Amino acid sequence: MNIHASLGNLSLKQLRAFVCVAESSSFTAAAALLSLSQSAVSLLIRELESELGLKLLDRTTRSVRMTEAGAELLPVASRVLQDLGAAIAGSRELADRRRGKVRIACSPLQSSLVLPRLIAAFKADHPHITVVLRDTPGGEIVDLVTSGEVDLALAVPPADTTFVTAEPVLTDDLLLIYPNSYGWSSRRRVTWKDIAARPFIALGKHNSTRYLVDHHAGQAGVRLVPAYEVAFVWTAIGLVEAGLGLSLVPGHARPVVQKHPDVGMRPFEQQQIKRPIALLQHRQRTLSPAAEAFAEFVRSFITRQ
Repeated sequence: MNIHASLGNLSLKQLRAFVCVAESSSFTAAAALLSLSQSAVSLLIRELESELGLKLLDRTTRSVRMTEAGAELLPVASRVLQDLGAAIAGSRELADRRRGKVRIACSPLQSSLVLPRLIAAFKADHPHITVVLRDTPGGEIVDLVTSGEVDLALAVPPADTTFVTAEPVLTDDLLLIYPNSYGWSSRRRVTWKDIAARPFIALGKHNSTRYLVDHHAGQAGVRLVPAYEVAFVWTAIGLVEAGLGLSLVPGHARPVVQKHPDVGMRPFEQQQIKRPIALLQHRQRTLSPAAEAFAEFVRSFITRQ
């Protein structure tokens, strides 16, 4: 009989008993190690030998010796038990959040401003959890969550929440940016008509900020015809700095805009136009312990800011 082919029918208790007896050459010592009676250990060995149809141990009143079949089984059984022990230890590390991997998607703007500090703080508490960041255009983020390519995302909640849960954790507003050459005083109220009267630099059609801008402009009876259409906030800022027009960008872009002295900025319709930024996850998938730890950390980190 091929011992290797038969292991699938054996119990772990039988294998442990055999390895303990074989390595200690004593039923008494094995029974002490396993916290069993000698008779229980003997029964496990007899069951194992019966299952294999082979004699594994020769027992006398003074000694225990392995047979040829027992000598062949010992390294195989030891390896099975060691591999299982390693797998159990690894699973416990995952369950205890001592290691693992979390994948999160976020817009390029949030990825450059919010996520680096958040990830650094998280890694200080969980050094052995790997964080994979996908800096992705806003229109693609929900697809990454629904397809399972990422565990979590920070994004504007989608209109269709069939597959995604959205837990608001931040709010954002619209930031009007314009060339300082316009000479607008801080006391002047800029209206939708003022924006429509100037060359407008729009974010891409699938950008969530673009949807927000077009929706509220339409409610104000204004149709914005873009002079330029760009994918990234940084590009819009560069065009504004060159005097090519004005733009409406996410409020979280303030730290970026402040680095450009020739670009003015002010909140636009701050009391009326706000949007949530939510923590997204798949509605029908259970988060791994690592991803759950990261989600909890996001909530507490943002609350402290």
